Amino acid sequence: MKYFQLIVFLVSVTFLSGCASLGTYNPATERRELIFISTPSEVSMGKDIHSQLQREYEISYDLVKTGRLKNIGQRLAQVSDRQDFKYNFYLINKDEMNAFTTPGGNIYFFSGLLDKLTSDDEVASVLAHEIGHCAARHTVKKFQAALGYDLIGSILLSQVSPENQMRNVLLRSSNTVMSLIFSAYGRQDEFESDHLGLKYMHLAGFNLDGMIKAFEVLEQNSKGDGRIPLILRTHPYIKDRIIKVKDEITRYKKAAP
Repeated sequence: MKYFQLIVFLVSVTFLSGCASLGTYNPATERRELIFISTPSEVSMGKDIHSQLQREYEISYDLVKTGRLKNIGQRLAQVSDRQDFKYNFYLINKDEMNAFTTPGGNIYFFSGLLDKLTSDDEVASVLAHEIGHCAARHTVKKFQAALGYDLIGSILLSQVSPENQMRNVLLRSSNTVMSLIFSAYGRQDEFESDHLGLKYMHLAGFNLDGMIKAFEVLEQNSKGDGRIPLILRTHPYIKDRIIKVKDEITRYKKAAP
């Protein structure tokens, strides 16, 4: 059995070495990336996760609040680097300061956070950051990393087509996906999503200072009772991010006519 696993590992490494230099160019990250999960599979996975979220949370149908969220979100989605799926925006009725994205372009915003953000620019900064995660495929990459060589070996050694094999793996791993959604992003992923978020805010005509104000709201609400808002646990490194965002906003302002 160990010999078999070694063979799978070696074949996987060889496969990755040959493909890494090829990959698919991602205009959001401006680099080639090895993504095994196709867009249709990603969208399908997002629908499955949405069904699970509907069982766990109360999705809001408040026309005013959801309308505001969707209007801001669609302005940003139109300028996203990634246009191979439809972006969907959902409001969750829960007094929690959090927002997250799932594979396939589904973005969720908690009412507790929406109530704390006073301007559309602040709301836009959070949505733009989440769209940045979508465009850079950060959630999909986390999922691939979690499956690792097991996924690659399954695809390589199975007589089933890679697309169908991928679908089978996705169906078996819904619990893994749910845990990954609420796991923290890495430092570089957060920096990259802030960078993309500012880019999309700029292209959509929002005030970039809204991102700094949103950060300030999050910091203020983490000092009251000592509890850290969930969004800062899933999207960490806030102090370093503020420094980088301020520098980038300054560059945008200097470049303005």
